[in-house]
Amino acid sequence: MMRLSGGNVGIAILTQLLVILLAGFFAWGLVPLSWREYLKAGPWKTVAVAAVGLVILIAVTRELFGRREHKRAHRRVAKVFREASDQALEKRSALWLIDHDRHHPARLANAGPKLFDVLVRILKTDPEKLDRARAANALGVLGDPRAIEHLLLATKDEYPYVRAEAAFGLGRLKALQAEQCLRELAKEDWDAGVRGRAKEALERIGHPLGG
Repeated sequence: MMRLSGGNVGIAILTQLLVILLAGFFAWGLVPLSWREYLKAGPWKTVAVAAVGLVILIAVTRELFGRREHKRAHRRVAKVFREASDQALEKRSALWLIDHDRHHPARLANAGPKLFDVLVRILKTDPEKLDRARAANALGVLGDPRAIEHLLLATKDEYPYVRAEAAFGLGRLKALQAEQCLRELAKEDWDAGVRGRAKEALERIGHPLGG
């Protein structure tokens, strides 16, 4: 089933049909009784089929246009990122690329090898804790094993969300060398979110906590 940027085409279609159905029931309740018999004889089956077809056509068309616009935006941002020399611009464009294309790692190659280095810099030095967490998650998405050592260091970050995303990134990378660190996080970290992510990571690398 095709996916929308904010959800699923099938869900979008069902939602729109439900709205139409509810609106139809509401409108029917407003129709005078003397009109109802006349209306019942109308070609409503044909109208219903046409309405369903129109909803599907609109949803699919929006999906196709949305994908095209997203690809255009990705190319523009990737170009800005590759050519940027300002660190603030590099950071904003790098995080945009990851946030919008985390489910399409192949597209991230358009940004070039520079993306890895910028994400590592954000993870290690950025004062914004949420951006450090986004960078930790992104390094897991990229799938580059060079990120393992940096994510291991990030599991010591003072901010629990960074530790949680670093742990999950290690799981994405199936970093067997991080097993001991992940076990310690899963058992000893004071934050429940970190413990949960560490457990997920251990399952991803094939060494669950109870194993």
